Amino acid sequence: MSETAPTPIAPKVSMQTKLSYGYGSFGKDLSLCLVNTFLFFYLTDVAGVSAAVCGIIFLVARIWDTINDPMFGYIVAKFYNKLGYKPWIFVGNILNAVFMTACFCTHYFEGTTQIVYLTIVYIAWGMSYTICDAPFWSLIPNITLDKDEREGLLPYPRFAATIGGYIASGCGLYAVHLFGQGDDGFGYMLYAALGGFFAISSAAVTCKWTETNYKGGSDEGFNLKEAAFIVTHNKQFLIFLSLAFCYVIGTGVYQSFNLYMFKYSLHDEDLFSTLMVSASVAAIPSLIFFKPLVNLLGRKTIFILAITSPFAAATLVSLPALGIGDGMLFPLVVVSGLLTGFSNALYWLLVMIMVADTVDYGDVEFNIRSECIYYSLHTLLSKCSGAISSAVIGLFLGLINYVPNVEQTPETITSMTALYWISSAICLGGALIYIFAYKLNGKTLDDIQRVLTRRYMDKVINKAVTEGDIQQDLDMLKKA
Repeated sequence: MSETAPTPIAPKVSMQTKLSYGYGSFGKDLSLCLVNTFLFFYLTDVAGVSAAVCGIIFLVARIWDTINDPMFGYIVAKFYNKLGYKPWIFVGNILNAVFMTACFCTHYFEGTTQIVYLTIVYIAWGMSYTICDAPFWSLIPNITLDKDEREGLLPYPRFAATIGGYIASGCGLYAVHLFGQGDDGFGYMLYAALGGFFAISSAAVTCKWTETNYKGGSDEGFNLKEAAFIVTHNKQFLIFLSLAFCYVIGTGVYQSFNLYMFKYSLHDEDLFSTLMVSASVAAIPSLIFFKPLVNLLGRKTIFILAITSPFAAATLVSLPALGIGDGMLFPLVVVSGLLTGFSNALYWLLVMIMVADTVDYGDVEFNIRSECIYYSLHTLLSKCSGAISSAVIGLFLGLINYVPNVEQTPETITSMTALYWISSAICLGGALIYIFAYKLNGKTLDDIQRVLTRRYMDKVINKAVTEGDIQQDLDMLKKA
């Protein structure tokens, strides 16, 4: 890559695009958080499905996703020139709303019928989430190629996603009790339907008002062999997936275990809402001041802090469960929430930028580009955080003799606490991978984006000369 390439000229991302793209993440991530936070608990403690059966169903669904998600990414890439990304986003959110609500109707069934029903609707929910999530984030390289513009754009969807996620988790128990009026099953169903409504409305805003400046995807000749090639040969993307896997699994297990920890180990279920409120308090300013933080500390330092904070957050909650600092329970939960909010906000903001960076890296190295395949694989990781953690928790609860809605034995509580703390330590492995293996920072990333911008501008000029209509193609350059 050239070290003397000129600084790229990139169009500024309009405020309309920032707001409309940002709001698109609100309902989508509210729905995901609703499922990841409450579905397993609802199934075991409301619908009466055994923890082991839930774990197996969730694991089977994710095994299917290892085939479905990359194939969907390929389908979108294949038909990108005809459909683009926006129709997938809108239709995907509609399907996602339907199947999410259906998952929270499991209590209306019993026995074998219940298990078959849950298996079908949960797998369908996972597939529908890929349809709305991967194309949504694939818009990033289409909106801008410039890393500074991306750093200015991404706080908007991450801010909206964070608000949506904390509304879903922090208000969940109150909403269930309000809607259900003593019937928690009905309360969960209505809460899921409300989440689906927000998902559809936010998708409509994104599809209507988000502007794109660059054409993504591959040409009509894009085939499965090329799709497999760009994934298996992009070393930086594979390194990224490995560190992201550590984070989503580590946080997925311990955060999915929060309700069990507060209800049975700490004997105060209301503290879960305190944790979520504290997390939102930290997350919002972290996103608002993301750009100044990057300028002050650098992207690498911020990412290391974000990926290691879950270990500290889980440790603080674990201490009172082990009888250490009982009198400090409330402040420890508050600080744990602050660390959780900081970590979740900045990690998920930065990884969406990092996926776009690995797309650019693959484009420069192999001259093959397909955003949706990369993002579909990351979407798979996002779903894995909920499903694998639920599978682990389900099997683990069976091994430690957990019985829903009764006082647990001291041995069971100790085992719960151990899993809660140890799972968070997996995030430290992700930090080590990032520090020693991930290279798309600083000058390397600057060079990649200069090459791509020059290549794109050359393509615009060549097309204009060939077709004799330069005005339309140069309109984009006027935005610079």
